[in-house]
Amino acid sequence: MSQKPNPTAIGLFIVIGATLGVTGLLLFSSSKLFTQTRVCIAYFNESLNGLSEGAPVKYRGVTIGSVKRVMAHFNQATNDYTMPVIIELQEKLIRERLGDQTEIFTDSALRERIKLGLRASLQAESLVTGVLYIEVRPIPSAPPPVFHQLVERYPEVPTEPTQIQELFNNLASLDIKGIETNINALLVKLDTVLNGLNLVAVTAGITNTLGSLDRLVSSPEITNSIVAVRTTLDQYRSLGQSLNSRVDPLADSITNSLAEANRTLVQLRGAADNLRNMLRPDSPVRTDLDQLLQELAGTAESISSLVEFLKQHPNALITGREILPKKP
Repeated sequence: MSQKPNPTAIGLFIVIGATLGVTGLLLFSSSKLFTQTRVCIAYFNESLNGLSEGAPVKYRGVTIGSVKRVMAHFNQATNDYTMPVIIELQEKLIRERLGDQTEIFTDSALRERIKLGLRASLQAESLVTGVLYIEVRPIPSAPPPVFHQLVERYPEVPTEPTQIQELFNNLASLDIKGIETNINALLVKLDTVLNGLNLVAVTAGITNTLGSLDRLVSSPEITNSIVAVRTTLDQYRSLGQSLNSRVDPLADSITNSLAEANRTLVQLRGAADNLRNMLRPDSPVRTDLDQLLQELAGTAESISSLVEFLKQHPNALITGREILPKKP
């Protein structure tokens, strides 16, 4: 006979398998086990309320690490009351989001960046919740760095005041008492001026002015003027319509006249072109005209010779022209 399965052994095997599976999943899902990290420290002069372990560390808004530990005092002078925070930068995040700027993991490159103005500050994720994160960014005009470690155990990133802290510092530097005194003096002067005014007379004047305006608006003269203006506008409207009705036929007549004038000009231009062609030096009409003029000139010369002969021999009309004998 076969042995009956032990339920306890089966349950233990299932529990052990599930535990190993969860452990393996956590190990493989944790990126920190497979990436290089760089631990640094920063000392803040503000309250760390709202900053918790695991909060993001961002470079100009891009996450490159996280907060590893928040402390009240570490490796600093007794009278130094700044608050130390250990941050952890991840090479994988820097490589993925900042390109090949992994030289920040070397001590020499980090010191050079700090000289150029690399600073850390506390920033608020939300003013409503008060959750904080650490912002790391270069500030070209940053003052000289101040370090707090007595013995350099971690690379230290200098810090700068947050914008909220600067706002509080500016508010603290205001002369609130002086502002209050000036406001009180202004209120006293305003009260004195108001008391010096005769409000009853001012009210009466405003009432009289409003009454006068009401009488002016409701007067018959204004009403008649408005009616007259309306009548005049109606007349102008009628006149405009009449002009529109007359302008259109007149415009058509002018258009027709311009068309006729244009046709006449075309005909005159054609006649001028024909006359120009007729009077060209190489045209037949010009040749005939020149011959006619030459013949008329010869005829005129003959008539002139005849007249001159008759002047010298008037009796030639009776006796005829004398025929001279031919010489032998």
